[in-house]
Amino acid sequence: MNKANEIQTRGEETENLLKLLDEDENLDGEALARLLTEQKLDKLKLIAENTIDVICLHHPVDGRYLYASPSTEDIMGYTSENLRGKVPYDFVHTDHHSILLKNISSSTKGITSVPDKLELKFRTKHNGYQWFEGYTKPIFDKKDKVVLVLSCTRNIQDRKIAEIEKKEREVIQQNLLLSSVLLEKKKAIIEKIEHKILELEPSKRKELKSVLTYIQETLNLDENWEDFMIHFKKMHPDFYGKILERYPNLSKKDIKHLAFIKLGMTSSEVAKIMIIKKESLRVLRSRLKKKLKLHLSEDLTTFIQNF
Repeated sequence: MNKANEIQTRGEETENLLKLLDEDENLDGEALARLLTEQKLDKLKLIAENTIDVICLHHPVDGRYLYASPSTEDIMGYTSENLRGKVPYDFVHTDHHSILLKNISSSTKGITSVPDKLELKFRTKHNGYQWFEGYTKPIFDKKDKVVLVLSCTRNIQDRKIAEIEKKEREVIQQNLLLSSVLLEKKKAIIEKIEHKILELEPSKRKELKSVLTYIQETLNLDENWEDFMIHFKKMHPDFYGKILERYPNLSKKDIKHLAFIKLGMTSSEVAKIMIIKKESLRVLRSRLKKKLKLHLSEDLTTFIQNF
C-alpha cells in the first residue's frame, strides 16, 4: 500500500491521535500513557480502525449486521453499507451453515461463556470464498439479557491452504511408501523364482521360464513403478528433471533410491523396501556419492532434499 492510499484508509480517531503525537514527537512511555488517558479519544473506535481482524456487531435475534469495523472493507471487500440488512448466512458457504447455526444459536441464547473458534468459508467481494477463523460472543445487559452478538474473524486462507496441501502430501507419501513396498516384494518373489528355475535341469527350464514371463506380466512390475513415479512427480515435479540434468549417468536403480531419500524415508525404511541389509545400503550410498561427486563426509539426505 502506497502512502496516498494509507492516508485515505485512516479513520477519524487515528487521525486525531496522529495530530496529538505530532505536537510532541519525543513522548516517553509515561507521557504517551497520560495522553491516551487524558485526551478524549474513542479508544474502542481507534482499535476498530486499526485492527487486522473483522469485528462486527449483530442483532441478537436474527444475526443482522449492525456494525462492521473499517477493516472489513480491506479484508473482505465489504463496506458497512454493503452489509446493512444482511446476515452471515448470506456470505458463509452452504456447507458450513449448520456449524454457523449452532454457534449463533448458542451465542444469542447466552449459552457460551467461552466462545468456540470456528473455521468457515466466507464469500469475499473480490476473491470468492476464502477461509476465515473466528468466534461469536454474546453481550449482556444488566439483566443478563443478550442485547448484541459480537463476532471477530480473521482471514486464514494461506494457512488453511498450507494445511490442506500438507495433508494431501502426507496421503500421497503414504501411498507411495505402500506401493514401493509392494513393488519391491513382488520383485523379490520373481527373483526367487528365477533362482529356483536356474537350479533345474536345462530341459525343464524353457517351459518354466514361459510361466515366469506370464507371472511377471500379471504382476505388472513396470506399470507399478510408473504409477509410483506419477504420484512422486505430483509431490516433487521438478526433482528428476533437475537431478538428471546435472547427473545424467544415474541408473534407474539410483533414481529409485533417490526417490526414497527425497520422500524422507530413514535408512532402515529404505533397506527394508529395497530388501537389502543395512551394510549393503551403505555400500550403495557410497557409490551414489561418487556419482554425485560428493565427499564421503557429506550427508546424502541433506544434499538430495535441496533438489
